[in-house]
Amino acid sequence: MSIENYRVEIDEIDQEMMELFKKRMSVSKKIGQYKKLNQLPIFDEKRENDILLVRKNLLNDEKLWPYYEVFIKQIFDLSKAYQHDE
Repeated sequence: MSIENYRVEIDEIDQEMMELFKKRMSVSKKIGQYKKLNQLPIFDEKRENDILLVRKNLLNDEKLWPYYEVFIKQIFDLSKAYQHDE
């Protein structure tokens, strides 16, 4: 395989991730609206820690985990920021 083939594959994955990101942020917006309506805080530390633990077990790759942990925490931060904008 050539580097161009790998890049095409990465581009396809990025497109799929973008669609999933849009879908996730749409749901996150609804959660933010629900929290606002019910006077709940945006940040739920227990929920985030629970998610991290489950994802770590599902990933089951100690070498890859630190990178995925940064990735998922960044998504948490973006979701919270998006919820604050509502």
